[in-house]
Amino acid sequence: MMFMVRKVVIAFFLMGIGTVFSGAFAAETACIVPGRGFFRVHTGSGGHFGAFAHDHLIEAGKIEGCAAVDLQNLAQSSVKLSFSAAELRVVDPKESAEDRAKVQKTMETEVLRVPEYPKVTFESTGVTADSGSRYRVSGNLTIRGKASPVTVPVSVARLEDGTYKVTGTFKFKQTTFGIQPVSLVGGTIRVKDELETEWELFLK
Repeated sequence: MMFMVRKVVIAFFLMGIGTVFSGAFAAETACIVPGRGFFRVHTGSGGHFGAFAHDHLIEAGKIEGCAAVDLQNLAQSSVKLSFSAAELRVVDPKESAEDRAKVQKTMETEVLRVPEYPKVTFESTGVTADSGSRYRVSGNLTIRGKASPVTVPVSVARLEDGTYKVTGTFKFKQTTFGIQPVSLVGGTIRVKDELETEWELFLK
């Protein structure tokens, strides 16, 4: 009888140890901290009279999503983010309010077609360690309902309060997602196909 009791005690002890260790090595969930950081899109102008057109700065007003962070090996982490297309804002500091409103309307109705495609999403499929705190995140980027595989370089730093700071830049072409760049005056002024994004996001 004592032998059986000892076996049961040992079994529970081992189960307890297993629980502690599995918790210690489990992935940690970190989600976007609202109202902190930024995600911006820079557009350039081209065409014969592109020098007379204006570049545009667009900023995401709402970013949602979380990452499963492997504390032992960040390369085993994963992330899923989404942007509300309706909350992307043209913030051109040198433009008048009237001109910003025109660009905003064009972006919403012609470029992104917000009522049909309300979300821009990114979901990772793998992470590769680069050097130091830099990583390359592969995944699927979906814009206007079309998904395309991309690889995004990021830098990750863990702050003293446990928050993860993620920064980076990435370029992509609108035509990859079935978007025809806006053109004016018979194509003599047009938005360049390639856009550049930059971000500073905080997850906790």
